[in-house]
Amino acid sequence: MHSEVVASRSADQRDSRESRNGTPQLDAVSLAIIGQLQEDGRRPYAAIGKAVGLSEAAVRQRVQKLLDQGVMQIVAVTDPLTVGFRRQAMVGVHVEGTSTRSRTR
Repeated sequence: MHSEVVASRSADQRDSRESRNGTPQLDAVSLAIIGQLQEDGRRPYAAIGKAVGLSEAAVRQRVQKLLDQGVMQIVAVTDPLTVGFRRQAMVGVHVEGTSTRSRTR
């Protein structure tokens, strides 16, 4: 993911709207903010703002809204080897499409 993402949206425009089923639909700026935090969860809001074209305050508001909506969460991730585990496994899931309904058979 690029570390610099430029967006032309003003800070007071809505960053997400709810779809018909009530899940937030994120705009490009919110997705860019999430991407910045995925790269470095401790990245300062001022640096994120510079990368996405918003003020520090606007980034702070968007992050809080994303947290409040349950879109993302901030967690600490440990290194399993450092805390005493001798084996580790990583599992990744990539999902495409727009449907939020999952179907299991």
